[in-house]
Amino acid sequence: MPVDPWATTVAQSFPPQSPPGWASLAERLAAQKRAMFDIRASVLANVSDIVADLRAKQADLEAQQAALTAAVADLASRVTVTATIASFGTGTLPNDSAWHAYGADIPITIAVPTGTLVVTVGCGNAGISTGGTGEVEAEATFSISGGIAGYGDIVAVADVVYPVLNAGMSLCVQHAFTVPPGTYTITGKMRAWAATTTGSVYFTNPYLTVQVTG
Repeated sequence: MPVDPWATTVAQSFPPQSPPGWASLAERLAAQKRAMFDIRASVLANVSDIVADLRAKQADLEAQQAALTAAVADLASRVTVTATIASFGTGTLPNDSAWHAYGADIPITIAVPTGTLVVTVGCGNAGISTGGTGEVEAEATFSISGGIAGYGDIVAVADVVYPVLNAGMSLCVQHAFTVPPGTYTITGKMRAWAATTTGSVYFTNPYLTVQVTG
């Protein structure tokens, strides 16, 4: 029978078709994308850990540098200075039972950033003569500026009393002080005392030593 081109026809539906293999390709691409995100997250986490570790190491190095700088400053502040004067004699001492200073001052001016210093004063030998009567004393002492210490506060003393005519002995005294940080002048001094008209002292190698400690 001939087909009537004008006859009523029934519409047919044809669902879209994907080329073969596209579904598996899409799944592979999605898996690769997920893997890339996982790798990216892992890399970022590792980078964060590395950065944190580097920052911690940097902070540790800075702390070590600060400690080293403080140690160097502390060592630089710990100094010892010694001053001496030539040996000398007092000549005949006045018979007045009073202390008199003899010889040159022994001054040391020093910075004390740590606030602690140790002072030592003395002489190699104090040759004391009574001359045949009475009593004679020899003394090594010092002062510290700022009213920290005065002559006679800290002393090393040797004493000779007749019938001893002559005697010799070294003088040495040491004392530690805690002071406000600053610069101080410490002055060593040799002194003598007599209750006789014929006394004298000969001071050999008077010295002063100042040590700044931590």
